[in-house]
Amino acid sequence: MAISFHLLHPLFINMSILKRHNPVLERRLQAYLGADDIQGLRSFLEGLSNQDFRTAGFLLGEKLLPKLANSPTVFWNSFLILVSSNSKAYLGTFLKAAITLYSADHFKLDILTLQQFADVASPIDCRKLLLSLLPVVRTVEEVRSLLHLFCSDDISAQAFYLLSAGTLPCYYEMFQQLKKVEHDTKLLRTYSVQLMQRGDNLSYNMASILQSYFALGELPGTFSLRLRDYELSRLDGSFELFKKEILKI
Repeated sequence: MAISFHLLHPLFINMSILKRHNPVLERRLQAYLGADDIQGLRSFLEGLSNQDFRTAGFLLGEKLLPKLANSPTVFWNSFLILVSSNSKAYLGTFLKAAITLYSADHFKLDILTLQQFADVASPIDCRKLLLSLLPVVRTVEEVRSLLHLFCSDDISAQAFYLLSAGTLPCYYEMFQQLKKVEHDTKLLRTYSVQLMQRGDNLSYNMASILQSYFALGELPGTFSLRLRDYELSRLDGSFELFKKEILKI
């Protein structure tokens, strides 16, 4: 059951009171994590003053959770218990640590844990998680799992997150989704223009692919990437073939 919040909760206190150094508090937090006593950690955190709670959040996100590379079970147990109990207080802290660990290739996303969290996540939680994790995940399978758990099946909703992330796996999945609406030229042109507005080479190449593959006609821009028909046909083959074509220029 979610913990009630009030305006004096540390989440709403000015950042100026945050203390980044508290050895005694850090040792207590580390002891709970080391013992995998997450319920005890939750109770301990709930009993802290506003100022100490903010310090604890900093210590967890910046120091302690990123050290759990060799203890993924402890990390994901902590995520499930703490974030599910109070996502406003803990989701950002855990996402930051998860990105640090994942980006260093120290552990993988725990899809089963995320599935359990998805059952209680609010729309705001889902949005925050997708905007945080989609830009960093490296595989199409992870992209699809995150969308399946935290986004509706609506193509427009999924396209928003995929375009916002702007990565190769996300653009591949976006391409797969847009093939389902290949007759909606207006929608496809809208996404092509949005891609061009991002301004980076990868997004421009993606817009060029959409223009050629879906025969969208002229778009307000000039593309360096021009794929021939036989090259366009390769886009349907696999992520690796898609990656090879979109990165030609």
